Amino acid sequence: EKIMDQRRKEFRVRQYLDAYREFGQHTASWDSDALLMIESWINSHYGTSTNLPSSADLSNKLAAQAGCDDPLVLTVAASSAIELHERIQRLERALDAFGQSRYRAYPKFYATVYLASGLASGSPRITELDASALKHFERALADGSLQAKDEEELAEILINGWGAEFFGRNADAVCRLVRKAKSYPWLALVLQGENEVKLAWKARGSGAGSSVSREGWKGFFEHLGKGRAAFTEAWTLQSDRPLASASMIQIEMGGSGSAAEQMRTWFDRATTSQIDYPGAWTRMRWGLRPRWSGSHEAMLALGIQAVKTGRFDTDVPRKFFDCVSDVESELELERGEHIYGRSDIWPNIKEMFEGYIAEPSQESKRNDWRSTYAAVAYLAGKYGVAREQLEAMNWKPVRKNLSGWGVDLSLMPLKVATLTGKSADLAKRAEASYARGNLVEAIKLYTDMNASAQGLEQEFSRSRLAALKEEEVLAKGEWIDLLPAVDNDPNWEMFDVKAHRLPDGAIEVESGPTGHAFYSRTRVGAEFEVTGEFEVVRTSTKDFQAGIIMGYPDGRDSDWFAFRMKRNAVEGDLASFSRSWSKRQVARQVQPCPAAG
Repeated sequence: EKIMDQRRKEFRVRQYLDAYREFGQHTASWDSDALLMIESWINSHYGTSTNLPSSADLSNKLAAQAGCDDPLVLTVAASSAIELHERIQRLERALDAFGQSRYRAYPKFYATVYLASGLASGSPRITELDASALKHFERALADGSLQAKDEEELAEILINGWGAEFFGRNADAVCRLVRKAKSYPWLALVLQGENEVKLAWKARGSGAGSSVSREGWKGFFEHLGKGRAAFTEAWTLQSDRPLASASMIQIEMGGSGSAAEQMRTWFDRATTSQIDYPGAWTRMRWGLRPRWSGSHEAMLALGIQAVKTGRFDTDVPRKFFDCVSDVESELELERGEHIYGRSDIWPNIKEMFEGYIAEPSQESKRNDWRSTYAAVAYLAGKYGVAREQLEAMNWKPVRKNLSGWGVDLSLMPLKVATLTGKSADLAKRAEASYARGNLVEAIKLYTDMNASAQGLEQEFSRSRLAALKEEEVLAKGEWIDLLPAVDNDPNWEMFDVKAHRLPDGAIEVESGPTGHAFYSRTRVGAEFEVTGEFEVVRTSTKDFQAGIIMGYPDGRDSDWFAFRMKRNAVEGDLASFSRSWSKRQVARQVQPCPAAG
């Protein structure tokens, strides 16, 4: 993948950096910032360490700059935008300006497809944008934007990357244009194969096998046969490219009793071309689920094989963790439950993490590996191992690595320190009372601990007490002040935010570059009432949103909710109830209060 990233980088340098140097107008005051932004954007995505300024910061600066109307610059600025509606605005500006520019067709194609991806599913505008994108794509195949050497990169974009949804909606037209161009024979074959797979599943339907009609099965196997022929021919033409081999794995999944052997043959061919090709591992993992050609044991065996490669300079050994996650999904565990401590799993997890930590090429990511190892060890009940890793980082794990586990790990370092420290016996009893919801007993035990503990152990007891005392008030049916009581309140977790308690009880918040959020560890329960207000003091774009998070706001899943008041140029003024920060929302337009104008 590191080698492939270099190819991807060279492709973007040609499409954006070189194109801007050749066709951009370099007389504007913001020209040097534009060059920096494009270079920083490319480097941030393709594994090149750099001391360049943040592309997001530069994009905000350029988008707000009077007279910055270069469409390629606006397109890159949109790709660096954190907020969806700001991204849409920048892309609209870019598309308006491309008509008067000298740029070739590829960046126009990208901007058009990227804009469609930001619109709500079912938006009538998507059909219009797709028609325009197809015209840009046809021109790009002929105007020098795209070249024969770009086949592999184009296939990844259209099948596995940002263009996949566009290709899914327009597969017949895209395949026709690539065949017509004649300079892309391998690309034409893999796109045809991918289209046949989609048509096969469309004919079959997504229901259980018993629900599929005779005609459905007929269409399914006819299209799979055509897909098999196309991918096999593509592999024969370019056996050093892994995509066709990886795609054959999913075709063989629906085959006869020898499906597992055939899957393995194509998996070996794909990983011989590129040992860490993501598509090969993903499709093999899926094909080894019990519903297809495998079992839980086979799923784990694939992961163990990945660890045994010893290729800790690649992502391959980490595939074992993906296999474990797959088994967990098959077991339909409760959210936050994990099987990491199982005797057939933990030794391989240990070997995997310690291999990465010892690998010289992973030195820059060592604390990431240690942080995740500590989290997994904690969830496996291996508190001693978790402590070793946390001590190696001076008890300061990488924060982002503590999310995505289905459970709040913000206090994990403090809890590990306590469960492996002098207060361990008292802490175990206190945690058991906390888990049972025995508030009176838990408060007494944590109060005793707080009186005798020091350092991290005392910090842990204070955090638990702060939450429990609020829970005690709620249990009486009374109101609590659901805001941090002081700066750095031990009961609140902050994300990219500076929050200060004012004398009148309000909280003054300064948002970070990706917005802000902060949540209380007080357990509220499923039925609650909230009242409050907010005031927008200043905003750089006149857009804002503010509201309440419900549930544990894990950035890596969407199993939580948000009620927000929003203002932006795309949606207007509205109240929104959404699943996480996604576009899956129920929204109503609102009118400004007359008194406030």
